[in-house]
Amino acid sequence: MKLLFVGQNLQIGGIQKALINTLKELKKENIKKNIDSDIEIDLFLFGDGVLIKDIPYKVNLYSGSLFLRLISTPYSVVKDKGNIFHLLLRIVGMVIVRIIGSEKFYRQLFKMQKKLDKYDYAISYFNDVPYGYFNRGTSQFVDEFVDASKKIAWVHTDPIKAGFKYRTTMNTYRNFDNIVCVSNACRENLIELIPEYQKKINVVNNLFPIEEIKTKAMEYTPFKTKGISIVSIGRIENSTKQFHLIPKLCKMLKDDSITNFHWTVVGDGPDFVTNNLLVKNLGVSDLIEFVGNKDNPYPYIEKSDIFVLTSAYEGYPMVIGEALVLGTPVVTTCFPSASEQITEDFNGIITEMELESIFSVLKSLLINPDEIERMKTNINNSVFTNKKSMDQFLEVVKIG
Repeated sequence: MKLLFVGQNLQIGGIQKALINTLKELKKENIKKNIDSDIEIDLFLFGDGVLIKDIPYKVNLYSGSLFLRLISTPYSVVKDKGNIFHLLLRIVGMVIVRIIGSEKFYRQLFKMQKKLDKYDYAISYFNDVPYGYFNRGTSQFVDEFVDASKKIAWVHTDPIKAGFKYRTTMNTYRNFDNIVCVSNACRENLIELIPEYQKKINVVNNLFPIEEIKTKAMEYTPFKTKGISIVSIGRIENSTKQFHLIPKLCKMLKDDSITNFHWTVVGDGPDFVTNNLLVKNLGVSDLIEFVGNKDNPYPYIEKSDIFVLTSAYEGYPMVIGEALVLGTPVVTTCFPSASEQITEDFNGIITEMELESIFSVLKSLLINPDEIERMKTNINNSVFTNKKSMDQFLEVVKIG
């Protein structure tokens, strides 16, 4: 059986990690023992990225043309590499797409790609987004340029919060046999948007390389601090991830004479400098540090007492699952799928979106650290497995 996964790039990000995890789990021997035939897996990437090194053995990698690779790589990454020719090509692409539109632009790029094999299943793993310029992508490619018996599209976000539009969404997924959402909440909102496709909308929760996460978490000691350690991880983008709230929370706690903690923020992104300036302006440099990207962020989670997620919306965030694998309680904002991973007051706490609500929860935990230890015990006494997620996957991708 031949499977094709199509992805935008393998830069550091939640969807990229979810793709790598899925490939790893499919390649595990214990999964192969449950099916009747071996699986040949191809991966076609528009761009590149640091996570390419994590592609599992025997997954066949195919890359896009130079132009497609540059277009599918964040502008800041292309700029930082210092290749003037590549930067000029990237800028030319930005101009062209504004003139002719993203759908026509990508279609012309896809026509220049070498034709791939015929597949039993072709999976568009990155959802196309309904706004901006570089917004077409893996779904358009699988729909128009891949020969497959079954075509499946993944949706990793809340389509309502992300601004999906009815007509665009209907057209994008018209020819797909299945649409896979990563959470029940995501599925419900997608059905609300396009009820005509309800019968082909399924749920497959993200998969996690559990033993690998635990092993990597022990590779180094990231910090030694007195008091309670808090960590947040993600792309430093304030519009969706709301990392600008963290310095403000530290300021509120400090003003309330609560300083028995240190907060580490792991990740990079367009608002990294802005948030560092905010830390200095609010006078909380003693309580918080933005440390940038880390190839292996797991020791930060493993050594922390609380993991905090401040996102405005999410699909099924990888970081929550990773925190639970490592026994770290989670405080998260109340995006629709949060309750699918967090059992209130058992392995974490779900706050309202308001700054005051997050502050109130953190204040309570910092004043009552026994509550943190109680949730840690609950998590460590639970068993985290991929069985449900893999069963969901094999129900959609009928291997064997």
